[in-house]
Parts: sequence; C-alpha cells; structure tokens
Amino acid sequence: MKRRDAIARVALLMGGTLSAPTMLAFLEGCKSSTETSTALTFPFSADQKNLVSEVAEIIIPKTDTPGAKDAKVGEFIEKMIKECYAGKDQDSFAKGLKELEKKDFLKASPADQTKILKELEASAKTDSDKASEERKKFTEAGKEYTDDQGVPFFKLIKELTLLGYFTSEPGATLALDYVPVPGRYDGCIDLKPGQKAWAM
Repeated sequence: MKRRDAIARVALLMGGTLSAPTMLAFLEGCKSSTETSTALTFPFSADQKNLVSEVAEIIIPKTDTPGAKDAKVGEFIEKMIKECYAGKDQDSFAKGLKELEKKDFLKASPADQTKILKELEASAKTDSDKASEERKKFTEAGKEYTDDQGVPFFKLIKELTLLGYFTSEPGATLALDYVPVPGRYDGCIDLKPGQKAWAM
C-alpha cells in the first residue's frame, strides 16, 4: 500500500481530523535536518517517555482490547515528532510536556489527569479557532498567512495516538475487524449492532 493511501484511510478512520502538519509529515516523509527543535532533545528522557505513554493510554485505555501502551504508541509518537515534524511543532510539543510536568501529571489521580487533559483539549480548540480566524483575515485581505505557533500539544498527541494505535498490529487486528486475506470487494456493507469498524 502506498503512503498516500494509508494516510487517507487512517484520516477517514479518524473522522478526517488530521492536522495539516500530520498530513504533510506522512506525504513528505522525513524533514530536513535544519528543522529541529531547540526545546526537545532526542531520545526522550525516561520521564518524558512515561508521560507520553500515560497520556496516550488515557486517550486509548486498555479494555477488552489492547491499550495505547500495549501498541507501543509512546515510541511511535517520539519517532514521529523527531523525524517528521518541523521545529515549531516540536517546540509546541515540548511546551505541552513541560506544562504536564509542572502539574505533576504522573502523580495526579486518574480523575485529575483526565481534568488536566480536558483543559488542554479546550485550550487547543481555542488556539486552533484563533489561528483559523487569523488565516481567514489574511486570506480575505489577499495576504499569505504563516503560522509560527505549531500545532497545539493536545491536538498533536491525540492525533498521533490515534494514528499510531490504529496502524499498529494490536490496534488494527484486535480493536478493529481485520481480514488478513481479503476476498471480493463489497463497497457497502451494513455493520451489525456492536460490530467493530473494519481495519483498512
């Protein structure tokens, strides 16, 4: 399968919610070595790895199917941030990690962790809405808009968690209905109540 087909299918699975930098990361491949962050160092420290894995596990927890930790989503996120994202997105990610560290995220209760992430999600939505308004103003004025803020941390970690999970072996084969050797193509199949979505 070609990279463009894979990203299109994952975007469809995620409801078309991938940000432009994530789409570019997959369509363009690795970034140039000059586009590195000043705020992040690779590999992540043990604390950063635990933090990223814990956030991913809260987004996709283990139930009767594997969770994000089982699918090694934390390692996927680190690799993607390092190799596929521009420095501004890496800086935004580093800022989000520092904010979680300041709030002692790993020591917080599960309820407090969820509350912290919901606050970050609301903040990310506000930031995205502001950027959209700015882009609209520039476009209407006939000017080119350049976003130097990067993708908000929560949006970035959420979409990479979903992307990493549903393209992993446990996510594709155990969380979704998976046909290892597909038969004939049926373009429109009704899902039965309680049936998992199909892996693509």
